[in-house]
Amino acid sequence: MNHSPSLPADFSALCQIDSCATVCAHLSEIQALAREKHAYGSHSLPTRFLRHADEQTVIGVRSILEAMATDTLENSDISNDAVIAATCLAGQPAAARTMIGLRDKGPVAVTPHIVPQCSLHSVASAASVGFGMHGPNFGVGGGIHAVSEGLLLAVTLAPMLAITSPSARIWLICTGWDQQPSLEPNGEVNNDPLCRGLTLLLKPTPSHSFDNTRPQIRIISQQDSYSRGHCPADTPLKELYERLENRTRTTVAITNSCVIEITPPKLSPKVYKSNETVFRKEAP
Repeated sequence: MNHSPSLPADFSALCQIDSCATVCAHLSEIQALAREKHAYGSHSLPTRFLRHADEQTVIGVRSILEAMATDTLENSDISNDAVIAATCLAGQPAAARTMIGLRDKGPVAVTPHIVPQCSLHSVASAASVGFGMHGPNFGVGGGIHAVSEGLLLAVTLAPMLAITSPSARIWLICTGWDQQPSLEPNGEVNNDPLCRGLTLLLKPTPSHSFDNTRPQIRIISQQDSYSRGHCPADTPLKELYERLENRTRTTVAITNSCVIEITPPKLSPKVYKSNETVFRKEAP
């Protein structure tokens, strides 16, 4: 008979935030960003790894690298880490261009990369394959509740991950547009919206280690929350992004009585510019 591992009494839905990073870039800048070398220390992606990637995948991967740069555990083994990618309306520009090409030129205009690169799981898969993270791997959200769904999965996965792989951590990557790219009838984009990426590197933490002053996320009842910044479940990534950059303790609603509270660390936001020097740290 198979038995599920039991959780110790001192474990709860609580994660310490070991690192947090934000990245943003305009649509017109993302193609150049995808061609840059993506490396931090011993972690690097193969050349041209992102050449067919969706814009949100490029931004998500860059935010992972930025989070690696501020990780409290240098040179840590990430091979057993879990990946959760919560995207909002990812893949839509490429999917729309594909449908236009199919209409105008037939099947020969449809690239096979559209399926793996523009699905709900594309960002999580890129992180897992590119950085060798072989723990649990999830693509969640897809719509306006993406951020809250990603946070909920992280705090509910944490207690079990602490038992099955005690040294593993969770990379929660949230991505989304401030405004969706708009396409002309011929498939060309007629605006230049901003795409945002947020990565939280989370370490499952036992309840006896709870320190209300440390950066963390936890699931609690709404009446037990100390935060004055309550956000609905469909809070846009832009709003959460700005609150974290201002180090504002925030709660994100999950149900009418349950919230996820975020006590953020100090952030150094990364705004990508097409002419800036590539960020990298070579391996020793």
